Amino acid sequence: LFHRYCAESSRSSSLDIKGPFASAVGLDSGARWWLMRDRLGQRPLYYFHGNGFLAFASELKALLASSLVPKRLNLLAVDRYLTLRCVPGAESIVAGVYRVQPGHVLEYKDGHISETRISTFDLQPHEQPRESAASTLRDLLAASLDRETPESVLWSAGIDCAALAALRDELKPVYVSLDRTWQDESRLAAESARMMGLSLQTLHARRLTEETVHKAVRALDEPLADPSILPFWLIAEAASEKATTYVSGHGADELLGGYPRFNFLQKARGAKDLVPAGLLTDMMPALPPNAFIRRGSRYLVSMHDAQESYLSLVSVFDRGERETMYTDAMKSAIYDLGGGIPAVQEHFGEPDLTRNVLSLDLHVGLPNLLMTKCDRIFAAHDLQVNFPYLDDDLVDFALRLPAKTKYGVRSKPLLRLATRGKLPAAVRLRARRDFRIPQSGRAQRVIENVARECVTPDRVDALGLFRWHAVDEILREATHNVY
Repeated sequence: LFHRYCAESSRSSSLDIKGPFASAVGLDSGARWWLMRDRLGQRPLYYFHGNGFLAFASELKALLASSLVPKRLNLLAVDRYLTLRCVPGAESIVAGVYRVQPGHVLEYKDGHISETRISTFDLQPHEQPRESAASTLRDLLAASLDRETPESVLWSAGIDCAALAALRDELKPVYVSLDRTWQDESRLAAESARMMGLSLQTLHARRLTEETVHKAVRALDEPLADPSILPFWLIAEAASEKATTYVSGHGADELLGGYPRFNFLQKARGAKDLVPAGLLTDMMPALPPNAFIRRGSRYLVSMHDAQESYLSLVSVFDRGERETMYTDAMKSAIYDLGGGIPAVQEHFGEPDLTRNVLSLDLHVGLPNLLMTKCDRIFAAHDLQVNFPYLDDDLVDFALRLPAKTKYGVRSKPLLRLATRGKLPAAVRLRARRDFRIPQSGRAQRVIENVARECVTPDRVDALGLFRWHAVDEILREATHNVY
């Protein structure tokens, strides 16, 4: 049916396909090929355009195993990974290998490729009273759940999964308990289920080992700097022993104002004229060698520049730190490749900073961080997980909400309002919590051992991209939230 639909379409721009997908369709007896992805990038699709051929696969490993693709590192992608915690845009970490962009169709014909956008986002705000918007959100989420088939929901202590269970009574909550070195929500998760009258099944994750770290890294295909990857792997591993299909609350934070940066950036920007930027610039060299203090200071200094202020907060390593790490050869190569242009520049074209950050999340964070992590880790454990918050109709609605309706002092204020009367207040108003890299205990020692085993002076020097003394300082001081 899908092939027939594509074959009957007069041109790729006329396609109207919803839901998560990544597809390759041969047309005209193989003389023409369409490669396409959904607009959120929930499914991956890579390609390599060679001399007279097009190779494509859902994983980089498959393309590299074909022997058709030269194994060369994309140095500009390395720089952008160290900035944004992922490789953004069409390029991959392997030079010459590209991603089909979310919401696009790539056509291959007569040895040539062209790309056409088939789906986009409407980010223009549509005014709607908060109470009315909350009711619409509740209805859309319920409709999304009606289209799902899983009987189990991946459970935590938060509102995202609790809202799903409140709107669909038959969902069975499954919670995976982690080692206490990670963030342990066992008590709060059990409390939420008890207050909602749900029978919670608790599974216990295995302890983190060096072998587990290597498995997770291999499954990711491309580098991702996300502190939730290792606990997420352990959760998926345990959950796969109970069921094969789940629903999950992923996507609620990105679409409904779950991250504090949305509201914080808007408020802080209004106070930029009160900050003595010149004084702070003079003080920065004397500040303690602490990443949090340095980043906070650089943010205050750069508040007049939207994209620089954002990067100062979210970058794994800011521009100065990266240049300290790089060899002269690496700096020169990045400059020649156009590395002087900020990787997020195209997403900062509006005067409303929160809209810019939302655009960045939609085009970088969601497809290249959240969806890549979920797809790789769930696939590695043969899990099918659906994301009701990423339903197309709900996404369209959430994106059009004005900032004053969607953001507030608490995270996800509209979801909290939408579930009033559906969830106990203690669950509905509970603060959002993130995974953090352990700062002590066995898990932290495992991570350190893997880092020291993989990142050695000989390997760093042989690569010729980084200065060992700068890399060694990062490993010793552990001043960043990820390795």
